[in-house]
Amino acid sequence: MAVPERIIWAIGHLDIGPGDRLLEIGCGRGVAMAEITPLLIDGHITGLDRSDSAVSSAEDKNRAAITSGKAAVVQGALADWSGQDRRFDKVFAINVNLFWLEAARELKLIRSLLAPQGRLLLFFEPPNAEQIPTIERAVAVRLSAAGYALETTMHGPTSKPPLLGMVARPAA
Repeated sequence: MAVPERIIWAIGHLDIGPGDRLLEIGCGRGVAMAEITPLLIDGHITGLDRSDSAVSSAEDKNRAAITSGKAAVVQGALADWSGQDRRFDKVFAINVNLFWLEAARELKLIRSLLAPQGRLLLFFEPPNAEQIPTIERAVAVRLSAAGYALETTMHGPTSKPPLLGMVARPAA
């Protein structure tokens, strides 16, 4: 199965280091995780998803990485997850509309999960390019209200599909 362009594009913007500790919110079938784990030497990625079937698929797809200790998959909603006292260098989500709808509780939780100097990276592939400015404004407002500083915004290739990426860190 070919890896979707949005996932390749997002991973390219994660700037993954060999020791990074990552959390993927809404990991789905574990496609991004499968692409990321070969880049980790002593790092780790945790995938979180609400769907039992998605978690099962992600575990199957990433069995070797899970067995080796490079990856873990957790079933549950972000708002209900404690993080098990872990701290992450990068928390990211691809096509999780929660962040442009209402995510105050989740954004507060993510702040507690980020390591010092940690970053939140959000990536979106809306159905059409006309939606990008609306999503970008909505996410920027929610990030600011939750105490994040928006570091950068990226737009994907001008070809279809349209892609949007936003990088934020907790404000000082």
